[in-house]
Amino acid sequence: MQLFYNAFTMISNEQRNRVDLGRANRRAVLAQIVLRGPRSRTEIAAATDLTTASVSRITRELIESGLVVELPNAEQDNTPRSPGRRFIRLDINSRGGYVLGIGVNVFRQSVTLADLKNRRIARQDLNLSDLSDPDVVIREVADAAKRMIDTYVDDRRRLLGASFAITGAVDPKERIVKSSPYLGWGEVALGQRMTSELGIPVHIENHPNSLALAESWFGVAKGQKHLLTLNCSLGIGASLLLDGQLIRGKNFSAGLIGGITAPEKGALSLDMCAGGQGILSRVNGDWREVRKIPAENAARQLLDTIERSRGGDATAHQILTETGYSLGRTISQFIGLIRPDAVMIAGPLARAPAYVAACRAGLNDYVADMEVEFLVSEMSVQSAARWLAIGEHLFEQDINLKNLKLANAA
Repeated sequence: MQLFYNAFTMISNEQRNRVDLGRANRRAVLAQIVLRGPRSRTEIAAATDLTTASVSRITRELIESGLVVELPNAEQDNTPRSPGRRFIRLDINSRGGYVLGIGVNVFRQSVTLADLKNRRIARQDLNLSDLSDPDVVIREVADAAKRMIDTYVDDRRRLLGASFAITGAVDPKERIVKSSPYLGWGEVALGQRMTSELGIPVHIENHPNSLALAESWFGVAKGQKHLLTLNCSLGIGASLLLDGQLIRGKNFSAGLIGGITAPEKGALSLDMCAGGQGILSRVNGDWREVRKIPAENAARQLLDTIERSRGGDATAHQILTETGYSLGRTISQFIGLIRPDAVMIAGPLARAPAYVAACRAGLNDYVADMEVEFLVSEMSVQSAARWLAIGEHLFEQDINLKNLKLANAA
């Protein structure tokens, strides 16, 4: 009996290993098509070290499920090819599914729906007056998402999932917001609660990491493996991508750099000398008064200051120039340690030319010999959340092809 049990266990483990390997191979193939497509089967095989037969089998399933399409000859690129059979290229079927992108911070709270090419189908801004109660925020977000799904999604089986980008410290594995000081939240099981409300998998991530991943997968930082991202808002948050992996740190607090002391600024924190808080303290003349302003009101004041600078207001322009330079000067200290290939500025202050130019100048004054590329992200948090949903639910996690094949056959 023990021999039979051992043999049965061995067979079960081998079967499980084959299933796991098959799923991993499918994710690898999907990643190639999503991130580098359109691609031929031969190109996919070469990039993944799979046989062309394996790639053909996997892509056949993906085509049958409606996730992938073969491009007609008219849509093939004009890359010169050797004589012989023309390779058919594969691409993600934009109409093969839907994703939800949810973004919540003090500037905006939005729910958006997109196809698998991240072409936005619908958007609803919530404009919540009080963000401090997570129960209220979750209910309002879920209600908006449900209305959107009912209106635009004709087959729920093709709603692959959602991604929720939120300000604060986030544990994406357990799908928990550990803390969100600007929202006034403590620990909240956000992912679990949203999944319970919507009946779909909901991934969560903080804003800097959302932007870093989305831009490195699909945007201005595409292909970057060593990237320092600065989300410049009321406070300064960071994301560190090294060897293509996010660095999360103890208690998922890596990147919470707003409280560090800026060089040559006495006891001032980075938030107060280079972030929106510091900008508003100079606009209002007293940092103690700024601390009393509700976060939503402070966000509106910061956006107004940015607009005045763009419109030629000399005082606003000078303040943004000085704070942007402070940021560049401060982050130059990190460059020598982590040696990223690029630094990317994102967030509301990335829309302020004076701030961006001064940050670039401050960085160049101290790290000019390190050849660090300077990038500016124009991606919204909502768009980043949708890109994360596409990545997470197409090639980061296993996908239920059986349901999609049934939907395709219906």
